[in-house]
Amino acid sequence: MLDKSRPAIDIIERLIKESAVVGFDESGCYVNGILNWSWIAQTTYLTLVFRGAGHGAKVLEERFGDSLKNMTAVTDRHSAYFAIDFLDNQICMAHLLRNLEYLNDIDKEQTWAKEVQELLREAIHLRNERPTEIIPKENWLTRLDDLLKKNLDNLRKEFNELKRGIIKCRDYIFNFLENPIIPSDNNGSERGIRKLKVKQKISGCFRSDTGADAFHALHSIADTAWKNGQSPLDAILALV
Repeated sequence: MLDKSRPAIDIIERLIKESAVVGFDESGCYVNGILNWSWIAQTTYLTLVFRGAGHGAKVLEERFGDSLKNMTAVTDRHSAYFAIDFLDNQICMAHLLRNLEYLNDIDKEQTWAKEVQELLREAIHLRNERPTEIIPKENWLTRLDDLLKKNLDNLRKEFNELKRGIIKCRDYIFNFLENPIIPSDNNGSERGIRKLKVKQKISGCFRSDTGADAFHALHSIADTAWKNGQSPLDAILALV
């Protein structure tokens, strides 16, 4: 089945390499008791999941090569993505909102996390209201910078840790406003890789490299079919 899936996987990979905006994510997976990594590269109509030996930038650079320079990558704040020469980046706003909600939970009296959260939600709401417009991000960055200048030393260390993290990715937070084809979150990648986590919870691990690669390939084909309004089962049966 793995050999029969390769022509379809080659097509999916080629189309992703040609895409302007690609969501990426990664998650640990065990193959015969050894830690590997499942990676996903996905767009609105394409899903490619594959196995890598690590979770560093080298995995994507080896797989996608120079095409990365033409992509805007939608990701979480994993450092590997910022070691890659992408055309641009977009940080997942859903991740940031969850990080801020955690701060709200551990200190219900502070207002800083609530203010940052409200700013991000306001930007997302504006994009949803004006889905096709180019919205300048300068004013939004100015408002964010004002919040990042606040002294948080009187709060728990987690607040300064997140503030430093936001400062590092500051330039990649509001790109979705200026380019309507960039999503504000990376939920599509999280959904795409979730099936691999469910599989591992049930069976514990893959028993062989071939079995792991076959699973990743079939999931790529099935999910791509589903995204294009086709039957995932029919797509898999077409390989037989």
